[in-house]
Amino acid sequence: MRTDTRPINSQHWRYTVRPFVAHRASLRCEHCFQFLGLCGQVDHIVPRSEIGMLGISVFDPSNLQYLCISCHSAKSNRERAAGREKKPPKGHNRSHVPGRDKFLDAIGLTPAPERN
Repeated sequence: MRTDTRPINSQHWRYTVRPFVAHRASLRCEHCFQFLGLCGQVDHIVPRSEIGMLGISVFDPSNLQYLCISCHSAKSNRERAAGREKKPPKGHNRSHVPGRDKFLDAIGLTPAPERN
């Protein structure tokens, strides 16, 4: 299957995909059912970062939903938080300042071991 490489902000998205998804949802948020007219936001159900692995087009209407700003923000924040939990914590990299070890030794502190 060929993946569509057109950008999300293309004319195809703006004038074909987005209005189709809005009208399919009867111009209402698909989560809270608030009437939005054409002012809603089209959201990818499967996040765009995972679409490539599944072979889904970013323009596939079955992977799109019409949401109000509040519902879209809440969903995006949940996805962002879930992504943060998966990543291991980063170590603190010490700057390589000339004389740092001598300075710490002079004031009675032991330099922390380097982390990579």
